[in-house]
Amino acid sequence: MLNSQSATPPLVVVIEDDIASQTTLARVLRVGGYTAATYASAEEYLASPPQSSPIGLLLDVHLSGMSGLDLQRRLRNEGSTIPVILITAFDDARSRAQAESLGCVAYLSKPCAAETILALLGRLPKSP
Repeated sequence: MLNSQSATPPLVVVIEDDIASQTTLARVLRVGGYTAATYASAEEYLASPPQSSPIGLLLDVHLSGMSGLDLQRRLRNEGSTIPVILITAFDDARSRAQAESLGCVAYLSKPCAAETILALLGRLPKSP
């Protein structure tokens, strides 16, 4: 007999200050079988992180306040091993190099195909 309770979908954190992009990313994640926790800033995330550990972070590079790169650096310095995918509308070689040196899983340019994001997340461990 099958258990009628389904497992909780893996959590992915989206930190994006553009509300339309945030909403779209959260929808893509839900359709892809993930739970999305959304934040409008790095500071909001740091002040109130999700109660369960995410399998990954989707960070906008250019946020108001602390940038996605600054947040990635801070989390790494604090010992975080949560995989980070950076997304930006303003791709530049310097930011890309910084992101890669900090160990990001991917550095994507907006607009980014939903399939690309879901494929990257699909390669991550489903539990932190």
